[in-house]
Amino acid sequence: MLKRKLQNQAKTKENKALKNDSADESKTSSLFAKPFWQKFYEIELELNEKLSKMTKPPGIQYIYNPVEYAKEVHCEYLKKYLNSCKKVLFVGMNPGANGMGQTGVPFGNITTVRDIMHLSGLVEKPRETHPKRPVNGLQHTTEEPSGKRLWPLLEKLAGGSLDTFFKQCFVHNFCPLMYFDKHGKNITPSELKGDYKQEILHVCLETLESLIQLVNCEIVVAVGDYVFQCLKKSENCQNKRIMKLPHPSPRAVGNQNWPEKADKWFHNEQLLPYLRGEP
Repeated sequence: MLKRKLQNQAKTKENKALKNDSADESKTSSLFAKPFWQKFYEIELELNEKLSKMTKPPGIQYIYNPVEYAKEVHCEYLKKYLNSCKKVLFVGMNPGANGMGQTGVPFGNITTVRDIMHLSGLVEKPRETHPKRPVNGLQHTTEEPSGKRLWPLLEKLAGGSLDTFFKQCFVHNFCPLMYFDKHGKNITPSELKGDYKQEILHVCLETLESLIQLVNCEIVVAVGDYVFQCLKKSENCQNKRIMKLPHPSPRAVGNQNWPEKADKWFHNEQLLPYLRGEP
C-alpha cells in the first residue's frame, strides 16, 4: 500500500515536471517565433532572388529594386503596419520613381512617409542609376502624384488616421521593380515586351498568391486594371473578393477628378467599415 502510494506520488511529480517543461518550451518557442511582418518580408526576398536571375529584357537599360536598396524604410513600414492578418489587401502595379522608388513604401510620396507615417531609415542607391532618375531617399524633393492622391484619401476615409486604416488594411505592390530605357523613360510592367513580360507576370502572381495566403485577407483591391487582370488569372484567388479601384495616376485618361471618383467608389462598394477598422 505504502509502496503504491509512493509510486503514485512519484508519477504525479513526473507529470508536473513534464507539464512545466512543455510550458517552458512553449514560452521559448513563442519568444523566438518570427514576427508576422518578417514572414511577409521573407516571401518578398524569395521573389527578389527569382527576379535577379532573370535576363534583362530588350529595350530596358536600368532596373531598380527599392525593396533592396530602400530596405530599411521598407522594413519599418512592414514592422509598423503589418503585425497580423488583414481583411483587405490593396495591390498596386509597381514602384513609382518619386514614390516607392525613393522611400520603399508603395505609393510612398515623401510627405506621407516622412511626416504622416513617421518612417525613417537609410536609403542606398541602385547598382546602376540613370542621371535623370536619381535616388535621394527621404530627401527627395519631388512628390509622387499617385501617392499624393491615394494616401490623403485613405486617411480621410479612415476618419483622419492612417493608423486606423492599417488596422484591417494593408498596401503592397505586385512587382517590386522599376524599369527605365536608355533615355530614362519609365516602362511599366504592362508595357514590357515578349516572353519577359509573361515571366514577370507569372513569378509575381505566384508570390502575390503566397502573400495573400499569409495575410488571409477577405478582399483584394487591385489599384488599376493591370493587377486586376492578373488576379483574374489566378485560380488560387477565386475564393477572394477581387475589386478594381481606378488608378490614381494623373497619366490615366479622364482621371482629373480621381479623389471624388474614388471617394464615391469606396462608398458604393461598402468598404468604409474596413478602412475605419470597424468590427
